[in-house]
Amino acid sequence: KGMECIRMELGEPDASGRRRPVEVPGSEFTLDVDCVIMAIGTSPNPLIKSTTEGLETQKWGGIIVNEETGLTSREGVYAGGDAVTGAATVILAMGAGKTAATAIDQYIQSKA
Repeated sequence: KGMECIRMELGEPDASGRRRPVEVPGSEFTLDVDCVIMAIGTSPNPLIKSTTEGLETQKWGGIIVNEETGLTSREGVYAGGDAVTGAATVILAMGAGKTAATAIDQYIQSKA
């Protein structure tokens, strides 16, 4: 299994001056992954709960985490952003990502 990807680059500016992403021809590649979770929208993807055994969630679907680390009820599984808080600001999501990244690094280092 894998996730099929294609590299993108910014194209020429349109009439508004905005440069939109365009595909780079011949840049297709596959990432070797076990699971991909969509990170689009302002609410948790309902597939997360149904495909991740042992993951504790709120009644409304938000993933329950340790607020200091982003660690979920599953060892080695971290979460943050809208999947945890529901619709919130990008700044909060970025903060959760930074918190989880630090905890993930510590987790990986402890396994080395």
